[in-house]
Amino acid sequence: MNNSELLNGCLHNDNSAQRFFYDHYSPRIMGICMRYASGLKDTEAMVLYIFKKLYEELQQCPADIDMKQWVEEKAIWHAIAYLHQDKQRYFIAKTTRYMENKNGKVEVASEAEISEEDSRKLYLAALHALTPSYRIIYNLTYIDKVKPEEIIQNLEIATETYRVELEGARFQFKQYLNTYLHEHGLRKQ
Repeated sequence: MNNSELLNGCLHNDNSAQRFFYDHYSPRIMGICMRYASGLKDTEAMVLYIFKKLYEELQQCPADIDMKQWVEEKAIWHAIAYLHQDKQRYFIAKTTRYMENKNGKVEVASEAEISEEDSRKLYLAALHALTPSYRIIYNLTYIDKVKPEEIIQNLEIATETYRVELEGARFQFKQYLNTYLHEHGLRKQ
């Protein structure tokens, strides 16, 4: 099924097209949600929220665009919108962890020290440990490779706020990753 047929089928409520759309894009969207959410329950709820939003916006998908790229970009911003729905949890945890751990020295972990599967698990654990705002900034900047100007504009934050948040996110991520490596006996403290 090509993009045009898929898009047309989904827009006309064709169950087989909608099922194909879900089956085809759900692994990638699940991966995106696993990085942005704080755990499995949150991930599953986020996936459902994103698919609901994608189905609502399919008529806006340009016919001449790479549908995979469109879906991934929309999924990222919908994941962030999902997190913003719970503003109390999003904002309160923000500064507490960074200030608690600011004085520690952080070494960058060597990827050569761990297997690829362990690396993925520890990387996700370190991402999940970040506060939601740090997790968003870290994912957008380092994993999704979104330009800083686009992040600043879409999140409606100041350039200095972005810089400070990114610094805090990097610091926390490295600290958590090294802690997890140490806990698993893969790195000496």
